[in-house]
Amino acid sequence: MTERKRRIVVTGSKGLVGSHTFDYAKAQGADVFGVDIVGRGNLTDYISADLTDLGQVFDVLHGADAVIHLAAINAQRVYPAARTYMTNLASTFNVFQACYQLGIKRVVAASSIQVNHTVTPRTPIRYQYFPFDEAHPVDPQDDYSLSKYSGELAADTFAHHYGLTIVSLRFTGVYMPESLYKLAPGEEPDITSVHYSYIDPRDTARACYLAATVPLPENTHTVALIAARDHALDMPSLEYARRYYPDTEIRPGFGGYQSFLDTTRAEKLFGFVPQYSCRAI
Repeated sequence: MTERKRRIVVTGSKGLVGSHTFDYAKAQGADVFGVDIVGRGNLTDYISADLTDLGQVFDVLHGADAVIHLAAINAQRVYPAARTYMTNLASTFNVFQACYQLGIKRVVAASSIQVNHTVTPRTPIRYQYFPFDEAHPVDPQDDYSLSKYSGELAADTFAHHYGLTIVSLRFTGVYMPESLYKLAPGEEPDITSVHYSYIDPRDTARACYLAATVPLPENTHTVALIAARDHALDMPSLEYARRYYPDTEIRPGFGGYQSFLDTTRAEKLFGFVPQYSCRAI
């Protein structure tokens, strides 16, 4: 008897991360079904749906073994603040609620590095230490970052009280390495950026798939930072840190062009190690 393929539903499957995740999961042999709000379905592996409508969410998630939830308004200032916040939180809550009631135990949800470092800050951003990790205090400062943090809080509830196992991936900016911004000679870095951290979409796809398929402790919610091992700035990490964040503790071993984000948890939890670097092109 042929073993049934693991069925994974990818929401936001027409986006940058979602499309790479869909293709990668399919290449690994999974039965992958895509959901987005773009266009119309094709009867085989894609359906268009509004995830703020709980009834539609039940329909599109039925029969899944795991859900990779990437659908969202993916930035601030694209729509009015209330629309961004309510859309993102409603879709995330609906996915968790439907998974609970449909018996789908594993969910991977896209969070954002903006929970730690909002790119449209209202007050100065401070760090206690570099490289910072998931234990560092968060500081969401606008509609988008708050929607992502609220999603993480919802994940806590659904994991601890409703039986789901959830991994929230705090992605930094997702770019193909050749598209990363380079400073002109003499140009000062933009400190509203997240220290020029980035992640290749091919790496995000692998992170999503691993988080959805690797055995994990049941009824847990884990937040994991996802970023490349380096940053895209032509300035050593220590120089940047001491110039722009002089009061921040520098932890031992931090140097070179090392990322300001510590992604050790993702490696230990589900074996994710980023493969792509802007310094290899």
